[in-house]
Amino acid sequence: MPYKFNDELDLSIDLDGFEDILSSSVCKVEGTLKERGIDTYLYEFSFSIELILEDAISLKAIPYEINAKASELFTKDKSLEDASIIDGETLNTYDAVLTAVLCNKPMAYTKESFEDDVDIDEIDEDNSINPQFAALKDLL
Repeated sequence: MPYKFNDELDLSIDLDGFEDILSSSVCKVEGTLKERGIDTYLYEFSFSIELILEDAISLKAIPYEINAKASELFTKDKSLEDASIIDGETLNTYDAVLTAVLCNKPMAYTKESFEDDVDIDEIDEDNSINPQFAALKDLL
């Protein structure tokens, strides 16, 4: 210990269930596994993955790359909160990586720009009142 590793995980089957994820590349993971007590291990890793997301506005397919770091505590002690329980003799890190990807994915993502939609010269500068709301002016 510590145990260092490099791995590639195919998360595409589990990521297919999310409606805005159209596809994903292989997730590259690198990190260390350190002992933190009796049957307790800290899994610290960095990962990179490219997701093809559905644009939140245009619904077009757009790439989104995630490069992030994460950590997860694994233990056989069921009394520890915020730790993943080790089932059997094998420590399965797949779910920790999947969770980290989902936590780093934006809830909505767009590359559309609306800066050109409004022409500043077209804005009415005389602050005229819409005739439909003229009667409400007296209430103020």
